[in-house]
Amino acid sequence: MGNSKKLRGSNISDIKDKTIAWEMGCAIAQLHMAFIKCEREVEFWNNSLLKEMKGWIRENLEKNEWKILNEDEYSRTVKLLEDVYDFLPKQLIHRDVHFGNFLFFEGKLSGYIDFDLSQRNIRIFDICYFLTGLLAEETDDALTKNEWIEIAKSVIAGYESRINLSEKEKNAIPCVMECIEILFVAYFISMNDTKHANDAYNVFLFIQNCESDIRSTIL
Repeated sequence: MGNSKKLRGSNISDIKDKTIAWEMGCAIAQLHMAFIKCEREVEFWNNSLLKEMKGWIRENLEKNEWKILNEDEYSRTVKLLEDVYDFLPKQLIHRDVHFGNFLFFEGKLSGYIDFDLSQRNIRIFDICYFLTGLLAEETDDALTKNEWIEIAKSVIAGYESRINLSEKEKNAIPCVMECIEILFVAYFISMNDTKHANDAYNVFLFIQNCESDIRSTIL
């Protein structure tokens, strides 16, 4: 077993609990604060969501002849991201934020796991990734639009109890969510997984239809 020590706590999955959503927002912010210190001491991948969108993601969508997500949808989203990208704070992020990688003990954060994808990127990526992941959950107890909007509000409020988000960041949240789902469409296309590529596209459409609701809730 060596000298490894098991972290106390377990995963949580009650995605409809707004208190847990708030705690997840706090947990993401606490991790970001720790990451800022780590940037001075560790090597990491300096990545750019915008460059990915214009690079391998576009290439995969073109190879697929825009059969799932059309070029106009892609271009609109990339243009929105490009307009704000330089104003979005960048730092070391987790890049794979979901309930399975955060441990809680008696309702409080007790640890983080799985840093294989950690990289320097826009910091709101982690928040957006977590929130879009909730929409991708294939359960019988799926979230309604109003439930998801309320959870998004709680997660962001939890995050801002530790770190303030700029107005530009908040405005960019729907766009970054849409980019993440386009990323997944392109990834699953490359894996010849049409089902999950279509699932990601449906989440993209859902977010696109919720843009004004998301902004009015979090601004």
